[in-house]
Amino acid sequence: MPLRHLESLTNLPGREVRRQIERERRAGALIISDNQHGYFLTDDPAEAQRFARSMQHRAREILRTARAIEKGAGIG
Repeated sequence: MPLRHLESLTNLPGREVRRQIERERRAGALIISDNQHGYFLTDDPAEAQRFARSMQHRAREILRTARAIEKGAGIG
């Protein structure tokens, strides 16, 4: 379900919808997302694993960028 649809269903801004989705994920809900379908529930362990790997990759890339900024600023 696209974020825009969730915003209209809940009458909440996108930022709050994303916060609530994150809370549910951290509580164990298998809410995954992609650029084509938006957010959706899965019961497929392989699909959940692909999503988790994608999130881990994104986290590593963000950390690499943060470290480069720190190095460039002379603080890392």
